[in-house]
Amino acid sequence: MGSVMIRVDESTRDDLTRIASEDLGGASADETIRRLLAEHWQMKAIAAVDTYRATDPEGWAEYVAEADREDRASAPSADMWDEAA
Repeated sequence: MGSVMIRVDESTRDDLTRIASEDLGGASADETIRRLLAEHWQMKAIAAVDTYRATDPEGWAEYVAEADREDRASAPSADMWDEAA
């Protein structure tokens, strides 16, 4: 992909640079924006799950039960770290 320029306020640029430096180990502006967008998507996904759980308790219970069944079905029959196995 090619590069483009975006216009931001100087304080926004300074905040982005500070986050990149202090929180992301000196990441580039591009990487910093990508990480912030990923965090934003994750927060939206968590909020959607929270809303689902709050507004449809029966559906949530079914989802959890199904996930538990899937988890057990894909679990190994013996713990590979258990020396007694």
